[in-house]
Amino acid sequence: MIRRRGKMVRTLLLLGSAAPTIADGARSLWHTEGRKWMVPLVVFLCVTGLVLAVAASVEALAPFVYAIF
Repeated sequence: MIRRRGKMVRTLLLLGSAAPTIADGARSLWHTEGRKWMVPLVVFLCVTGLVLAVAASVEALAPFVYAIF
């Protein structure tokens, strides 16, 4: 039988895989001449998505974060 991973391990895997992707996207936007105006928007959206993903995995934190939005 295959054991299911715990919530904390799944959250850490999500954050660990998202960070390099976000950094690579921001780096490519920064090196492109005409798209530097998009960097703050992309960073804000990625950080917001990570906060919501973490808030969804921690039940005690979710009501407070959802109240902000």
